[in-house]
Amino acid sequence: MSGRRILIVGGYGVVGEQIAEIMVSRNPAAELWIGGRSLQSAADCAARHAGTRGVRIDLSDTDPLANLPELPDVVVAVANDRDDNLLLASARRGIAYVDITRWTPRMLKALERLSGIPTTAPVILASGWMAGVAATVAAHHAAELGKIRSIDIDILYAIKDKAGPNSVEYADQLGIPFTVWSEGQPHRVKPLTDPHTANFSNGRMLDCYRFDTPDQYTLVHTLGAAGVSSRLTYDDTGVVKFMRLLLTSGLWKLLSLPVFKRLRRAIIYNPGNGAQHEFALQISGQVSDGGTVTKRIAVIDPLGQTHMTAAGAVAQVERVLTLRGRASPPSGVSFPEQVVDHAEGVVALREMGISIEVQQGIQMPFG
Repeated sequence: MSGRRILIVGGYGVVGEQIAEIMVSRNPAAELWIGGRSLQSAADCAARHAGTRGVRIDLSDTDPLANLPELPDVVVAVANDRDDNLLLASARRGIAYVDITRWTPRMLKALERLSGIPTTAPVILASGWMAGVAATVAAHHAAELGKIRSIDIDILYAIKDKAGPNSVEYADQLGIPFTVWSEGQPHRVKPLTDPHTANFSNGRMLDCYRFDTPDQYTLVHTLGAAGVSSRLTYDDTGVVKFMRLLLTSGLWKLLSLPVFKRLRRAIIYNPGNGAQHEFALQISGQVSDGGTVTKRIAVIDPLGQTHMTAAGAVAQVERVLTLRGRASPPSGVSFPEQVVDHAEGVVALREMGISIEVQQGIQMPFG
């Protein structure tokens, strides 16, 4: 794709502005548009970054792109497109689209909405953990495996880390059961149950609990993994205990009533000023000699989860625009792990400050 016009919708938010900052530093020839409901906020944000401008985009409009003086080459959805107006407006015009906002049911809804629309440009649904960072790293390290037995994603969330308001929408799903695959079969599970112990930096061993991320759907269908699980814990064990108490006591169900929306979100959205974000991947599968390999990969961003999310989004935009030597994704819907140059994707993430280290590789007979 020869064009370099990038519209970041939600661009003056915590994650959106970091996407702009990284894009400017890595791809100064790109033309960035900061989009949002407030033209003044968009313009103020654009003024902080060379080569950018602010535009007004209202996702409640049936066609949010209708009033732009010209069309972008790629749209990056950082704000929740609840009615799919932006998604459909982009797809119908043949504009490339990268979405990092959808939890699993909304991602499946997007697949359904797009099923009847001929898509002539890439549509990347990058709503897996950290805008596809987990999926990209998993695809790279699973590439040598002929059969993937399991992929475990264990997340350590720092309570002092920054968080955008969109993370509230994600966490708001805490009380809803979801589907995971194990040994090739789907199972319904409840959030914050079924703990297992994971190793994190500084020798910390913490219990992690079931948590819904789109990776648990996509990696089964794209990489052919027999099982995928995502689990989460907090660096403050008291927070974990409190959240589990809310769920097991039934209080969370009560708090899920619309009348308690403000209180519920006050509980789950209390961001700090920034802290390191990390997750661990454990991938088990069969290799060509018949043995089983288990890899453990530590993924750490000292600048926190909002920066890692922004880096994940930038990696997908660079693919779409074939920037920095990246291979273009095909037209139509795909996911971050469906990439031919996964090694280059890992390199890009490292260039943006993310540490990705294989900490363990154990081989044993397959059985």
